[in-house]
Amino acid sequence: MKLTEKSQAVLDYLKAHGTTPIEKLAEDLGVGTRSVSANVTDLSKKGLATREKVAVEGADKPVSYVGLTDAGIAFVPSDEE
Repeated sequence: MKLTEKSQAVLDYLKAHGTTPIEKLAEDLGVGTRSVSANVTDLSKKGLATREKVAVEGADKPVSYVGLTDAGIAFVPSDEE
């Protein structure tokens, strides 16, 4: 399975930092939350990541956290489709 450069960057970040709010992920990668959300959707469809909305005290709306599945943790990029 091959990932886009941006999806690979999200995967690499999550491998290094663990489960992270999507806003923090976008900030640290220097991209917009919509872009990161699209990459997370791509990773989720491939069974590599999960997204969970969590109610956080003091936040106006639930916070979306992104984490890796066991397959995502073990994933090694390949040039094969």
